[in-house]
Amino acid sequence: MIMKKEVIHEKMTKQLDVRIENVQRALKIQKESLKTASESTAGDKHNTSRAMMHIEEEKLNRQLDQLFVLKKLSGKINLQKKDTHITLGSLIQTNYGWLYISIPFGNLVINEQEVMIVSLVSPIGKALQNKKTGDCIEFNSKKWKILKVY
Repeated sequence: MIMKKEVIHEKMTKQLDVRIENVQRALKIQKESLKTASESTAGDKHNTSRAMMHIEEEKLNRQLDQLFVLKKLSGKINLQKKDTHITLGSLIQTNYGWLYISIPFGNLVINEQEVMIVSLVSPIGKALQNKKTGDCIEFNSKKWKILKVY
């Protein structure tokens, strides 16, 4: 079965948007909880609770910032570009399945096929960079054969 990188990219972008919305929602809830906690006065226990809430808020803000960076990077991928060598935006069919070189995202299932979405700076991304159809790499003690680069 042939995969289309436009379909993969669109599904990845939609799921990235969902992740952003989830973190924004969690951040809103966290801020509301912090506001409620600030209105209460309960001594040391209160201060510890507020400090932990601030830490959680900072963590959520960092996650949100990282997601926005990923969204911006994914938006820069030229889906029409056809390269013979693996680079940012390449869709690769291997003897171990499909990979899309984009952002660190994880796996997606498209038409009952799993696609691993990785960045060029990931270990497998580095191993695949600049390779072409027919090349082989050794990764995780396995021999990966590049069947096709799209």
